[in-house]
Amino acid sequence: MDFSVFSGSGAILAATFFFSGVIDAVCGGGGLLSMPMFLTIGFPAHMVTGTNQCSILFGAATSFARYMKAGFIHWPTAWLAGPLAIAGAFLGAKLNLFLPERVLEIMMLALLPVITAVILKKPSFGRENRVDELTGRQKLFSGLFIGLVIGAYQGFYGAGSGTFFLLGFALLCRLDLTTASGNTKFVALCANLSSAATFAFSGMVVWPAVLLATATNVMGSYIGAGLAMKKGAKVIRPMFLFVLALLFVRLAATMIG
Repeated sequence: MDFSVFSGSGAILAATFFFSGVIDAVCGGGGLLSMPMFLTIGFPAHMVTGTNQCSILFGAATSFARYMKAGFIHWPTAWLAGPLAIAGAFLGAKLNLFLPERVLEIMMLALLPVITAVILKKPSFGRENRVDELTGRQKLFSGLFIGLVIGAYQGFYGAGSGTFFLLGFALLCRLDLTTASGNTKFVALCANLSSAATFAFSGMVVWPAVLLATATNVMGSYIGAGLAMKKGAKVIRPMFLFVLALLFVRLAATMIG
């Protein structure tokens, strides 16, 4: 398709990917902004996912590098979940061929209010790093579950998967929200590298859009990572709830439409 970086659509894309980068770096879920934007400005549906995945690749690497440099990654659980997320995403994509997306959408619509209620009732959620309270076996199974199950969700449906990785690391591994967000960046980058390469070699990418979006997404990711590390749960928690609400609205709109 024809796309000009100097058009009004280019300006919208640049702004959207800046804010998407901020959200992704803090709590995941930036795709809930960027992917609908592509459709709004007229991108063919079959080009949206590939262009989005390639556009966020360097932003994801930027936020991951900031978290890693600051020491906000728990490597024992991250190393388990990262590679398994790639395998889980593959299995989820295969499952999508047999199970209608509507089934998962109904399940998620029922589950999201429950998740939100649990978080709201636990003011201490993600404020402390309590991973050392877990045994080695518990850490092992937590990493396996996060990688395979949430990775499968990413491959099957994808929307808000980064947010669910963060939730998994915070609840199951008992990490504070900042470290859980750092772990999420590692896992998301593993999956993003794989999917971006797949779409690129399949020719499903609008490269002028990728070049523009990458520039602003990197800036947003850098700022978002710094904000999350400086403010911790004070900024991650409300943005996390915002992304859950955004996902609920998207699912509800899909069901109604």
